[in-house]
Amino acid sequence: MKSRIAIYLAGTIKKGHENPNESFWTDDDMNFLKTALIDYEVALLNPAFRTDDLSDQHSVFGRDMLQVFSSHVTFVDARDRRGLGVGAEMMWAKLNNIPVITWAPKNSHYHKSQTTVLDVVVDDFIHPFVEGLSDQIVENLAAGAEWIKKFVSNPSSMKIKGIGHINSAMQYYKEKQLHRDGPMQQLLTIEDELTKRIQRPPLQFVKEEIIR
Repeated sequence: MKSRIAIYLAGTIKKGHENPNESFWTDDDMNFLKTALIDYEVALLNPAFRTDDLSDQHSVFGRDMLQVFSSHVTFVDARDRRGLGVGAEMMWAKLNNIPVITWAPKNSHYHKSQTTVLDVVVDDFIHPFVEGLSDQIVENLAAGAEWIKKFVSNPSSMKIKGIGHINSAMQYYKEKQLHRDGPMQQLLTIEDELTKRIQRPPLQFVKEEIIR
Protein backbone atom coordinates (compact mmCIF):
# COMPACT_ATOMS: atom_id res chain seq x y z
CA MET A 1 0.00 0.00 0.00
CA LYS A 2 1.30 3.45 -0.92
CA SER A 3 2.06 5.98 1.77
CA ARG A 4 -0.33 8.90 1.77
CA ILE A 5 0.66 12.53 1.58
CA ALA A 6 -1.59 15.58 1.62
CA ILE A 7 -0.23 18.74 -0.02
CA TYR A 8 -1.94 22.10 0.42
CA LEU A 9 -1.57 24.28 -2.67
CA ALA A 10 -1.34 27.90 -1.56
CA GLY A 11 -1.56 30.59 -4.21
CA THR A 12 -3.89 32.82 -6.14
CA ILE A 13 -7.55 31.98 -6.63
CA LYS A 14 -9.07 33.72 -9.63
CA LYS A 15 -11.11 36.75 -8.54
CA GLY A 16 -12.82 39.27 -10.77
CA HIS A 17 -11.09 42.28 -9.26
CA GLU A 18 -7.52 40.94 -9.61
CA ASN A 19 -5.04 40.62 -12.47
CA PRO A 20 -6.22 37.68 -14.64
CA ASN A 21 -2.69 37.11 -15.94
CA GLU A 22 -1.18 36.15 -12.60
CA SER A 23 0.09 32.60 -12.17
CA PHE A 24 -2.03 30.00 -10.40
CA TRP A 25 -2.03 26.25 -9.87
CA THR A 26 -2.99 24.63 -13.18
CA ASP A 27 -4.13 21.10 -14.02
CA ASP A 28 -0.74 20.52 -15.64
CA ASP A 29 1.02 21.57 -12.42
CA MET A 30 -1.10 19.23 -10.33
CA ASN A 31 -0.68 16.33 -12.74
CA PHE A 32 3.08 16.91 -12.72
CA LEU A 33 3.19 16.68 -8.93
CA LYS A 34 1.15 13.47 -8.89
CA THR A 35 3.40 11.92 -11.53
CA ALA A 36 6.60 13.03 -9.80
CA LEU A 37 5.24 11.56 -6.55
CA ILE A 38 3.90 8.40 -8.20
CA ASP A 39 5.16 6.23 -5.32
CA TYR A 40 2.73 7.98 -2.97
CA GLU A 41 -1.01 8.36 -2.73
CA VAL A 42 -1.21 12.12 -3.17
CA ALA A 43 -4.13 14.26 -2.03
CA LEU A 44 -3.92 17.83 -3.33
CA LEU A 45 -5.76 20.27 -1.09
CA ASN A 46 -6.61 23.13 -3.41
CA PRO A 47 -8.64 26.06 -2.02
CA ALA A 48 -9.90 26.73 -5.56
CA PHE A 49 -11.74 23.39 -5.62
CA ARG A 50 -14.87 23.79 -3.51
CA THR A 51 -18.66 23.86 -3.50
CA ASP A 52 -19.22 25.57 -0.15
CA ASP A 53 -20.95 28.95 0.21
CA LEU A 54 -18.31 31.56 -0.66
CA SER A 55 -20.45 34.34 0.78
CA ASP A 56 -19.92 32.85 4.26
CA GLN A 57 -16.57 34.51 4.96
CA HIS A 58 -16.01 32.95 8.39
CA SER A 59 -16.52 29.49 6.95
CA VAL A 60 -14.25 30.22 3.96
CA PHE A 61 -11.48 31.24 6.35
CA GLY A 62 -12.10 28.17 8.49
CA ARG A 63 -12.00 25.83 5.53
CA ASP A 64 -8.68 27.15 4.25
CA MET A 65 -7.11 27.05 7.71
CA LEU A 66 -8.40 23.50 8.19
CA GLN A 67 -6.89 22.36 4.90
CA VAL A 68 -3.49 23.82 5.83
CA PHE A 69 -3.73 22.23 9.27
CA SER A 70 -4.60 18.85 7.73
CA SER A 71 -1.73 18.85 5.24
CA HIS A 72 1.65 17.17 5.52
CA VAL A 73 3.23 19.87 3.33
CA THR A 74 2.16 23.34 2.20
CA PHE A 75 3.38 24.20 -1.31
CA VAL A 76 3.25 27.94 -2.07
CA ASP A 77 3.06 29.36 -5.57
CA ALA A 78 4.91 32.66 -5.10
CA ARG A 79 5.89 33.29 -8.70
CA ASP A 80 3.87 36.51 -8.65
CA ARG A 81 2.74 38.92 -5.98
CA ARG A 82 0.38 37.30 -3.49
CA GLY A 83 -2.22 38.56 -1.05
CA LEU A 84 -3.01 38.35 2.64
CA GLY A 85 -4.27 34.79 2.53
CA VAL A 86 -1.05 33.15 1.37
CA GLY A 87 1.04 34.84 4.06
CA ALA A 88 -1.47 33.82 6.72
CA GLU A 89 -1.44 30.24 5.44
CA MET A 90 2.35 30.12 5.59
CA MET A 91 2.35 31.42 9.17
CA TRP A 92 -0.37 28.96 10.21
CA ALA A 93 1.68 26.11 8.75
CA LYS A 94 4.74 27.22 10.72
CA LEU A 95 2.77 27.48 13.96
CA ASN A 96 1.86 23.82 13.40
CA ASN A 97 5.35 22.67 12.30
CA ILE A 98 4.10 21.89 8.80
CA PRO A 99 6.80 22.16 6.11
CA VAL A 100 6.46 25.02 3.65
CA ILE A 101 7.96 24.84 0.16
CA THR A 102 7.85 28.07 -1.81
CA TRP A 103 8.02 28.24 -5.59
CA ALA A 104 9.79 31.57 -6.12
CA PRO A 105 12.19 31.47 -9.08
CA LYS A 106 15.14 33.83 -9.24
CA ASN A 107 14.10 37.28 -10.47
CA SER A 108 10.42 36.69 -9.77
CA HIS A 109 8.50 39.10 -7.49
CA TYR A 110 9.83 37.85 -4.13
CA HIS A 111 13.29 36.70 -5.23
CA LYS A 112 15.60 39.19 -6.94
CA SER A 113 19.27 39.21 -7.87
CA GLN A 114 19.22 42.83 -6.71
CA THR A 115 16.59 45.31 -5.57
CA THR A 116 16.21 48.38 -3.37
CA VAL A 117 14.35 48.44 -0.06
CA LEU A 118 13.72 51.90 1.40
CA ASP A 119 16.43 53.19 -0.96
CA VAL A 120 18.94 50.60 0.29
CA VAL A 121 20.42 48.30 -2.38
CA VAL A 122 20.03 44.62 -1.42
CA ASP A 123 21.79 41.86 -3.36
CA ASP A 124 20.28 38.36 -3.65
CA PHE A 125 17.02 39.60 -2.16
CA ILE A 126 14.41 37.16 -0.87
CA HIS A 127 11.38 38.74 0.78
CA PRO A 128 12.01 38.41 4.54
CA PHE A 129 8.66 36.74 5.20
CA VAL A 130 9.14 34.32 2.31
CA GLU A 131 12.61 33.44 3.58
CA GLY A 132 11.53 33.28 7.20
CA LEU A 133 8.45 31.12 6.69
CA SER A 134 9.81 28.74 4.02
CA ASP A 135 11.65 25.53 4.72
CA GLN A 136 12.72 25.36 1.09
CA ILE A 137 12.57 27.84 -1.81
CA VAL A 138 12.58 26.19 -5.23
CA GLU A 139 12.97 27.28 -8.82
CA ASN A 140 10.48 24.81 -10.29
CA LEU A 141 7.97 22.07 -9.57
CA ALA A 142 10.49 19.29 -10.09
CA ALA A 143 12.72 20.63 -7.31
CA GLY A 144 9.69 20.98 -5.05
CA ALA A 145 8.58 17.40 -5.68
CA GLU A 146 12.10 16.13 -5.01
CA TRP A 147 12.18 17.94 -1.67
CA ILE A 148 8.81 16.47 -0.71
CA LYS A 149 10.06 12.96 -1.50
CA LYS A 150 13.10 13.44 0.71
CA PHE A 151 10.97 14.82 3.51
CA VAL A 152 8.36 12.06 3.40
CA SER A 153 10.97 9.30 3.20
CA ASN A 154 12.85 10.57 6.25
CA PRO A 155 11.14 13.48 8.04
CA SER A 156 13.41 13.29 11.06
CA SER A 157 16.39 14.22 8.88
CA MET A 158 14.81 17.52 7.80
CA LYS A 159 14.88 20.58 10.04
CA ILE A 160 11.40 22.10 9.83
CA LYS A 161 10.80 25.63 11.07
CA GLY A 162 8.19 26.17 13.74
CA ILE A 163 7.30 28.84 16.25
CA GLY A 164 10.81 28.53 17.68
CA HIS A 165 12.21 29.93 14.45
CA ILE A 166 9.95 32.98 14.73
CA ASN A 167 10.94 33.48 18.34
CA SER A 168 14.63 33.17 17.46
CA ALA A 169 14.25 35.77 14.70
CA MET A 170 12.86 38.27 17.20
CA GLN A 171 15.70 37.52 19.62
CA TYR A 172 18.26 37.81 16.82
CA TYR A 173 16.92 41.26 15.92
CA LYS A 174 17.12 42.38 19.54
CA GLU A 175 20.71 41.18 19.85
CA LYS A 176 22.05 42.19 16.42
CA GLN A 177 20.04 45.11 15.08
CA LEU A 178 17.93 46.80 17.76
CA HIS A 179 20.86 48.91 18.97
CA ARG A 180 21.24 50.46 15.48
CA ASP A 181 17.51 50.93 14.82
CA GLY A 182 16.99 54.61 15.62
CA PRO A 183 13.18 54.77 15.39
CA MET A 184 12.79 51.76 17.70
CA GLN A 185 15.35 53.13 20.15
CA GLN A 186 13.48 56.42 20.29
CA LEU A 187 10.18 54.66 20.95
CA LEU A 188 11.73 52.62 23.75
CA THR A 189 12.99 55.75 25.50
CA ILE A 190 9.50 57.26 25.70
CA GLU A 191 7.21 54.24 25.96
CA ASP A 192 7.68 52.05 29.04
CA GLU A 193 4.88 49.68 28.02
CA LEU A 194 6.58 48.89 24.69
CA THR A 195 9.83 48.16 26.51
CA LYS A 196 7.99 45.74 28.79
CA ARG A 197 6.28 44.05 25.86
CA ILE A 198 9.44 43.36 23.87
CA GLN A 199 11.02 41.87 26.99
CA ARG A 200 8.22 39.35 27.50
CA PRO A 201 9.05 35.68 26.95
CA PRO A 202 7.70 34.51 23.58
CA LEU A 203 5.02 31.92 23.04
CA GLN A 204 6.17 28.35 23.29
CA PHE A 205 5.18 25.37 21.19
CA VAL A 206 4.99 21.68 21.95
CA LYS A 207 6.17 19.82 18.86
CA GLU A 208 3.82 17.18 17.47
CA GLU A 209 4.48 14.43 14.97
CA ILE A 210 4.52 15.94 11.49
CA ILE A 211 3.39 12.87 9.54
CA ARG A 212 -0.05 12.18 10.90
